[in-house]
Amino acid sequence: MKKWILFATALCVVTVAGALYASANKASAATSTLAYTLTVNGKEIQTSKTGLMPFENKGTVLVPLRATAESLGYEVSWIAADKAIRVEDRIQSVIVKEGSKQAKFTGKLKVINLTQDVELPVPVQSRKGVTYVPASFFEPFFNEVVVKEGNVSISAQMSSIQ
Repeated sequence: MKKWILFATALCVVTVAGALYASANKASAATSTLAYTLTVNGKEIQTSKTGLMPFENKGTVLVPLRATAESLGYEVSWIAADKAIRVEDRIQSVIVKEGSKQAKFTGKLKVINLTQDVELPVPVQSRKGVTYVPASFFEPFFNEVVVKEGNVSISAQMSSIQ
């Protein structure tokens, strides 16, 4: 009987300690404080002074939509009727809405249809009037996105025929 009580007590202590440890790790992972820099086409975007700092949410790094898109040469516009944002380049456009994980790309490159619906890893978010999207949002625009060691690097992919 004493062994049973001792075993039950030890099991309760281990269970409670495990739950506390798991909740502490979950809370710290959800609010990562790693400071990221943002580099677009080899040029660092000044994010700390302007409040446009990339941040991590649920393991996904988000970047400021307008600052990143315009640095890549894209046009950004607000669609008031739909409460949506459109990002366009010469061959395609995409529409996103705050709180949504859906990005609707439309476009055509000669005979290649670029129209596709893309599910983002986390929803589009707004902080202090700035809209943020996952860094991977820019990949369907033929950009290379690399997140490594506190830096988000987004570069347009260029190719040529010789």
